[in-house]
Amino acid sequence: MDILSNIFGPDKEGLRRSHVKNLITIALADGHLSEDEWELLVYLASRLGMEEVEITAIKENPDAVTFVMPKTHNQRVQQIEDLVLLMSIDHDINPNEVELCKKISLKLDVLPQIVDDIIAGRHSDEE
Repeated sequence: MDILSNIFGPDKEGLRRSHVKNLITIALADGHLSEDEWELLVYLASRLGMEEVEITAIKENPDAVTFVMPKTHNQRVQQIEDLVLLMSIDHDINPNEVELCKKISLKLDVLPQIVDDIIAGRHSDEE
């Protein structure tokens, strides 16, 4: 079983759909959804056991998905890492994306500084 499936477990509470909704929100924060962003979004969701049709349904009707707080700190940090990965896939991190990631971080009860730390870590890995 994939590590993300282990972390997220069954989606009885809608945790996976909530996470995918956050990912879609970040992907659209700069006003468009690039092919690279969509492919990564589909990949991340598939690792959570979701089909592309489910992702499309969430994208078309995000209000149907309610926010679900992950139970553990590791789950919350994993979600933030996925958000940063998605917003940086096109190598053009938009300030709107960063601001939204930080808002989601606060919603996940994690200090928003983690977003900057993850971005800095990803940047140093690329050098």
